[in-house]
Amino acid sequence: MDSPLGFVIHLAPRTRGKLGEHLVAKIATKLGVVNAPSGSADYDLAITRPSGLTKVEVKFSTEDPPRFQQVRDPWRQGAMKYDAVVCLSGRPEGLVYWVIDAPHVAALIDSGAITIQHQDSNTYWFYPSRTAVDPFSGYRRDFGQLKEWLRS
Repeated sequence: MDSPLGFVIHLAPRTRGKLGEHLVAKIATKLGVVNAPSGSADYDLAITRPSGLTKVEVKFSTEDPPRFQQVRDPWRQGAMKYDAVVCLSGRPEGLVYWVIDAPHVAALIDSGAITIQHQDSNTYWFYPSRTAVDPFSGYRRDFGQLKEWLRS
């Protein structure tokens, strides 16, 4: 398939992650939504939405089905480290997005839908479907819905 997204499948994992952060920042910028790299290990982007500052963790996957790795529990000492996780699944046929507010991330971890990565790790993985109904389908967004979320 000749696609402008064909190259993403061959990128190194950290490069894919940076590409995801860049894409979310670029979409926000084109919408006139102020954003900046966080400078924090707790989240990737600080996005100033009309509803206030939103600390966003960004995950990017080129796998099919997507695998989002190293999702951290948002809770730390009774407070949230980030406000939302934005996940992008980049395949040659296009992008699919998930936006999960931090309290929902915590609930999905507690329910086992987002599972521990390794026995001695404090990071989690999850495998949403790009099209089917699963515990993550309520968070799946198309491009227009992602833009609406950024503007809200």
